[in-house]
Amino acid sequence: MSVALLLVTHKNIGNDMLMITSSILNDELYNTACVEIPMDADIDKMKHQVASTLANLSTDEGLLILTDSYGSTPCNIANEFLDNKNRTLISGLNLPMLIRIMNYRSLPLAELKDVAIEGGKHGITSRTG
Repeated sequence: MSVALLLVTHKNIGNDMLMITSSILNDELYNTACVEIPMDADIDKMKHQVASTLANLSTDEGLLILTDSYGSTPCNIANEFLDNKNRTLISGLNLPMLIRIMNYRSLPLAELKDVAIEGGKHGITSRTG
């Protein structure tokens, strides 16, 4: 088994990132799900949807929750599901982070968290012409 992965993002971000990652890696993404939060979402309904989605993941090895923006509605909703030590939330999701996570899914949650953050940081660069 591996750490479960749940993306909680704004609409049209999480599922697209999962689809692109799956295409890049040419592999099916297992034990992974996404809940996208529309701008006009009913917060209680979205919390229920996240809980329902979590019930379909195998979280025995832990749960890594990824959100696109710290302090946003998706992040605030996801934060409410950190009810035990075997769950971690990372905000600032980007494609390099997600690809790195998928390549290291067998790591324990604490190590996978570090790999994810490092992958996300390395995916941010700047060049001047």
